Amino acid sequence: MPGWRIRRAVPADAPAIWAIHTRAIRETASSHYPPESVAAWSGRMTPGSYVEPIEARVVLVAEDDDGRVAGFAQLNPREGVVQACYVDPDFNGRGVGRALMAAIEDEARAHGRTALLLDASLNAVAFYASLGWREEARAHHELAPGAWLDCAIMTKKIA
Repeated sequence: MPGWRIRRAVPADAPAIWAIHTRAIRETASSHYPPESVAAWSGRMTPGSYVEPIEARVVLVAEDDDGRVAGFAQLNPREGVVQACYVDPDFNGRGVGRALMAAIEDEARAHGRTALLLDASLNAVAFYASLGWREEARAHHELAPGAWLDCAIMTKKIA
């Protein structure tokens, strides 16, 4: 299994992050959501909409040995909220998500956080549970009129 180089994202990574986010929703999350939810969820972002989070929050990317971005994760360190962790479907099951989440936890600790919160898509609940996250509740978000996204609110102590 290749090692993943985890680094801070830069604005030039925005198109790759957008492509991964969109593909992961359409190809991976679609196993747990109806087509109208997948369409509303994957259609909300553009490559440009990732620039502000890259500049204002902690956005990490995982690269393979060839420099291809295989996944990304996003943390709001002030609130202790993991806002995203998505892996390119071509790299599923190869440790990308685990590497990203370990790096996100390190970043959170460096910002003084002792616990984290996230909204997990239903297809990702088992992944997060395998990393020690605990499901606290379920949430129901409206993405667009008639398109809903059910999620699991999960927490993890990282002290």
